[in-house]
Amino acid sequence: MIKQGFVCWNTVGRRLMLLLALGSSCAVAQAQKDDFGMDFSLGVEKKIKKGMKFSLEGNARTQDNTRKIDRWDVGASFDMKLYNTTSFDVKGFIGWEYMWVNNLAECNPKYNVNTYNDPVKGLYTQLDYEGYNLKHQYWRNRHRTSAGFAATYTPNKRWEFSLKETFQYSHFCKASTTTDKYRFNESDILYVKSSERKDYQPKDRVVLRSKLTVQHDLKNCPLDPYASVDYGCGLNYNASKWKFTGGTDIKLDKQNKIDVFYRYQTENDDDEPNGHLIGVGYKYKF
Repeated sequence: MIKQGFVCWNTVGRRLMLLLALGSSCAVAQAQKDDFGMDFSLGVEKKIKKGMKFSLEGNARTQDNTRKIDRWDVGASFDMKLYNTTSFDVKGFIGWEYMWVNNLAECNPKYNVNTYNDPVKGLYTQLDYEGYNLKHQYWRNRHRTSAGFAATYTPNKRWEFSLKETFQYSHFCKASTTTDKYRFNESDILYVKSSERKDYQPKDRVVLRSKLTVQHDLKNCPLDPYASVDYGCGLNYNASKWKFTGGTDIKLDKQNKIDVFYRYQTENDDDEPNGHLIGVGYKYKF
């Protein structure tokens, strides 16, 4: 049994490294300016009847090098097989999420261009630090609905290839925050010169996502390593985001499964920060 387990983990090490290479290929160049966070999820999946499933999931994510909460969200989804053969199937799905998203505080330095008359240099200008603007942290809620289809090809019992196309609509709720302007007075003492309230009006965003996944079922082993590439394109705003993921499903039994993954995602926007993400998820099927 011990020998079999060693062979299993040794096989996992070689194959998982190959799959993870896809997810980490572009991470090095961005490492110095990317964020790092953790993702935790809990889910349940209920088989309604053959080819139909209903799922519930809760999720928590951190950012700012895991020091701050990035978001909380809960969601539900339903999917149904539309076409099925021994090696190929297509399913349709719909889903809904409600998210509480944390927007971290921002501090922006401010400078003045001043002109000086020096006996040696003569007239010259320079940038003088005059203080900074502090935009306070705020939370912004949003609704998200999604619909699409997923096609899966299984050439044999061990390999699975899938393509998922998702139409995603997000509604950002109204929110507000305050920006304090800190400046130095004539005695070089820092004080709050003024405070401005910023109101964010509701807005809508539409994204088309394409996700390609390859997964391998290791023989005599509970691990199913996988790798995926996800591309999102904004349809009503300018956005282009890539997500590269490598991980493994850990099958505890027929009803319980753990998912562990590493992800690198590009483009820092008001949806989520760019950077590195390590995730752990648990799902119960019944």
